[in-house]
Amino acid sequence: MKEWQCIVVGHHNNVGKTIADWEAQGWRLHTYSTAGMGGTWNYTVNHYLLFIRGE
Repeated sequence: MKEWQCIVVGHHNNVGKTIADWEAQGWRLHTYSTAGMGGTWNYTVNHYLLFIRGE
């Protein structure tokens, strides 16, 4: 049975470490997308990582 986990990463500097940590636990990155909102001074981008493991 496949397992899925969606992880939100708030800052792009943490994306690589998050992927490495999850892959070390047996998960595989399936999808990576971003979404942002805010104004000129307060622009926030969230990074959404969807991991999968199992058959």
